[in-house]
Amino acid sequence: MTGKLYSSDKHNTTDGNVPAGKKKVKQSNHDIYTIPSCMEAWADEPLYLVVARWGLQQKKWINRNDIAAVFHIPDRRASFQLSYISRKKERVVCRTRYMPAEGSGRQRVEIFIDYVLPAPEEGPAHAPPRRRNVPAKQAGPTSRGVGSGMADNIGIWEQLLRGCREGHSDE
Repeated sequence: MTGKLYSSDKHNTTDGNVPAGKKKVKQSNHDIYTIPSCMEAWADEPLYLVVARWGLQQKKWINRNDIAAVFHIPDRRASFQLSYISRKKERVVCRTRYMPAEGSGRQRVEIFIDYVLPAPEEGPAHAPPRRRNVPAKQAGPTSRGVGSGMADNIGIWEQLLRGCREGHSDE
């Protein structure tokens, strides 16, 4: 399969230390991966989004073996990409199914990408809306509704004791 080698960092470099077609890795745990030629338009996006867009183009259920083979990444990293895609509901709409793996009692996760959502627009950070007609909280001690149930029944204890001493019962 033809494709360019990329690292998982977003920033291209053109210095003499990095070969053309690769990106400089800033973290030691980010490995190099290959992007298929049909996905080069999205090369600057995070790997999970490139994988999701590739899965959308496939129009079929994909698993970690498919991702590992196409992007030339280890099976474990391909599994991480599947997991990340299935949990990023704000960017990727997908279905997940569990299929029995051949030769073992384990199940293999497969996903079907239905849609890749556009990135949210970055605008000024909005403060949460202010509630209206709600009094401001007061500083100081507040009642939590926990404590003695006798607070409003000041005289009951004395009445019960007096009744016991006199031999009367409330039955």
